[in-house]
Amino acid sequence: MGTWGRLFGGRFTMPPPDETDLSDSACFKALRPDLPHQRRALKALTEAILARTPETERGRLVRRVIRKLDGGECASTALYEGLVDDKRGQKLEELALISVDWRGFDSFEYLAPYLVRASGIDTPFAYSHEGHGPMPDVLKALDAWLEPHDRRFVHLHPGSDSYVGFITLKARVPEILELAHAAAIEVRLESF
Repeated sequence: MGTWGRLFGGRFTMPPPDETDLSDSACFKALRPDLPHQRRALKALTEAILARTPETERGRLVRRVIRKLDGGECASTALYEGLVDDKRGQKLEELALISVDWRGFDSFEYLAPYLVRASGIDTPFAYSHEGHGPMPDVLKALDAWLEPHDRRFVHLHPGSDSYVGFITLKARVPEILELAHAAAIEVRLESF
């Protein structure tokens, strides 16, 4: 201890921090201000993504996303984790937001028909991976397949290396881009 005392001037103890009567949540709210316009935009964006989902299920998922936002997650993470979670997220029959790994061709082949059917297209979507082409090209092909059905595939940036997106009506794309911008979420028609 004497060596450390000589090296650092003998100051090894810090005074105890001042006690605070604030709870953890109050401290967190002081660090992250409440943004009501962002919250409203995220709620509207989530409802737009889940437009074809039954009302009770849509309400449950919207509340889940807002709880994630209130719990301290950023808006894109709250949307992603609120919908994609395996146990409490969206149901497979009502799939509105798809997430695939950069090499997740098998999962895309499995999930894409559910996504297309849940978006209101009765024509079955069939995909089989021939072993070439990266995932952005596969998603671009899905978007091209959706064009005649008056729909578009919109990419969402979740902050990870996954490819995340949803299908929406072509006429709603400008509205969705505006809502996402207001909610501070990166979305676009091209892959990230």
